[in-house]
Amino acid sequence: MEINLSWDLFVIVFFTVIIAYSFIIGRNQTLKIIIASYIAILTSDGIGNIIERYLIGDEPIVNVVDLSSSISTLVVLKIFIFVFTIVIIATRGRFSINMGRPGSSAMSVILNLTYGILSAGLITSTILIYASGSSLVQETSVIMNEAVLHMYRESNMVQMMINNYNIWFSIPAIAFVISSFIGGDE
Repeated sequence: MEINLSWDLFVIVFFTVIIAYSFIIGRNQTLKIIIASYIAILTSDGIGNIIERYLIGDEPIVNVVDLSSSISTLVVLKIFIFVFTIVIIATRGRFSINMGRPGSSAMSVILNLTYGILSAGLITSTILIYASGSSLVQETSVIMNEAVLHMYRESNMVQMMINNYNIWFSIPAIAFVISSFIGGDE
């Protein structure tokens, strides 16, 4: 069997790792990571947009460092803030999720798999959007990073993740709300 390294393979492996991790930590912690991802998206976009507007923009208000030549610094910073915020909230967040136990172990596996897939999609699409130089909060359709544009052209999975990021962004929240109504009271 010959395996060609491609961006599709990278996306599949990334999804698989996040889904496997979701099974390890359980459904409640996976939901905590999804909520942490939403907070991290807002945090990294907000801080990134402030830096872009006031330090990198056409006429920076404060020219402490010449960042105008390196938009990639902003991309790396957004991704770092995104991942760092998820880790801090997931490990140190002072809240817990308790969705209760589903009726059967088969349903538990299905819910765990579903939330794992949704978590993987949210995190993967966010990282790809940030790597492209775009924002999840501000609607943009331009891929500003040439490396991501190359990935986009070569990979169907990357195209699917970037083209449908609004779906990947909204479905976890919708699933969380629906499962809140379906679950029983404790």
